[in-house]
Amino acid sequence: MDRMETLLYLLGSTCNFIQGYFFFKTLACILRPKGFKILRVPAWFLCTLVSCVVILPQDPVNILLVLLLFFLATFFFSGSWYMKVSAVMILFPIVTAVNFLLNNMGTKIFFTFWGGMGFANLLFSNVAEIIPMTFWYIFYRVMRQRLQKARQLLDRRSWLFLDLICLASLVAVVSLVCFTPSLAPAAYPCMLACIAANFTSIYLASYLADTIQAEMERKNLRLQKDYYEELENSQKQIRSLRHDMNNHFAVAESLLKSGKAEEALEYLEKLAGYVETGNRRFCENNIINALLNAKYSQASEQGIDCFFHISIDGFTKLDDIALCSIFANTLDNAIEACCKIPSGHPRKISVRARYTKEGYFSFEIINTKENEIRKRKGRFLTDKEDPRSHGLGIASVGEIVEKNGGTLDISYTEKEFRLTIFIS
Repeated sequence: MDRMETLLYLLGSTCNFIQGYFFFKTLACILRPKGFKILRVPAWFLCTLVSCVVILPQDPVNILLVLLLFFLATFFFSGSWYMKVSAVMILFPIVTAVNFLLNNMGTKIFFTFWGGMGFANLLFSNVAEIIPMTFWYIFYRVMRQRLQKARQLLDRRSWLFLDLICLASLVAVVSLVCFTPSLAPAAYPCMLACIAANFTSIYLASYLADTIQAEMERKNLRLQKDYYEELENSQKQIRSLRHDMNNHFAVAESLLKSGKAEEALEYLEKLAGYVETGNRRFCENNIINALLNAKYSQASEQGIDCFFHISIDGFTKLDDIALCSIFANTLDNAIEACCKIPSGHPRKISVRARYTKEGYFSFEIINTKENEIRKRKGRFLTDKEDPRSHGLGIASVGEIVEKNGGTLDISYTEKEFRLTIFIS
């Protein structure tokens, strides 16, 4: 009998740690585990405690302990404070409701059909651990991609909006546990409703992420369309130039023979400008290349001298949408700052981006400026006429960098603005 009891305890403990592992993996879909792998051991242990704590009726101690342990577990993950709060707000009501229902319903089923303590109780309680383990396995498999997509694409406002929705579930489960009615099954429908509400919140987060992604993809398609239209116009220009080349050479030759060397040189310089095409190859990524071509043309029209050195082949940690957001927002800000410089003064933009074989991505953009940089509470302010619809570019870039565990550094002088990104 002792051996059998040991095996049952071993079965229950194994199920608990497997359950904690899938809860850890679920949490990792919202928050990235920190770089040191050794830190994943205490994180896994805390996730096991959080997902396996027994929640009893009228038991405020355990539910508050779970909440405290959950927040403690988030310290072993990377992510902004609001995403850590969101992870707790979304998953805590589900953990609490599931544990409350399984413990309360399991107890009633056991005493109804078997009763008593002893070996039967030991057998039932340990074998029953398979149920929550299976629940969190299925939850992870079903919700993994939805949570990952939400982490990649949702901004701070979207996460806080979800927090407000999940707040109702959190308050409900805490209240039900602390003040469980004398007839505990009366709390079952509300517990199930809290689980359903937070499941729906995850689907809502996924829907918001899909909407954002679709809008970004439409923008990318427009960039590609602009790029190919520019390329087609350039090809037409080259064909026309080739057709008239003999005439151009004849004009230049005539000017030189007439001793009008300066006019001939000016004519040839204009001709060289027509030869330049829009089919510039800045990098191998077609979407980023299309964006860079569009921004290069936009800057050139404003008399801005641009230098792009891009080497990001093989970089996959950020998708095209996130990369486009970084390049587009920073270049838009740089072009805007250069346009405020009076004509006749230097207008320059330099962009360098590199991805190394060791897995490091670096991005640096430098632009000349004359406008004053304004900040409030660490946030850069726009000087456009309608500040409500502008000034979000750097904040958007910052959120992308933060979500991917990178660093963003900004420095500036009277005449220059520099933004640097590093992601490992």
